[in-house]
Amino acid sequence: MKKIECIIRSEKLKDISESLRKIGIGGMTISDVRGFGTQNDRGGDLLFLHKTRIDIYATERQVKKIISVILMHCSAGKVGDGKIAILPLEDCIRVRTGERGEKAIA
Repeated sequence: MKKIECIIRSEKLKDISESLRKIGIGGMTISDVRGFGTQNDRGGDLLFLHKTRIDIYATERQVKKIISVILMHCSAGKVGDGKIAILPLEDCIRVRTGERGEKAIA
């Protein structure tokens, strides 16, 4: 299992979420965030740009499809397109049922 964290331009969220639902992900968490990357030459509050963070718990076989969808919608070849991090997920537990592992994220 993997945890996929991505930071994207907020205006891309609707298209990404619709496409991810079509490929059958079990869910995602969305957060409004602010930060800066390599383009950090702005000062004060302008330094921190508004972005959207998506967190997804995925099975090994879902990862490539999820990354493909994110890249398809977000890659404009411009500074600020975002980042994707793929992290190992040791376990996941659905609190309501106690299901663990892939059953908890399906």
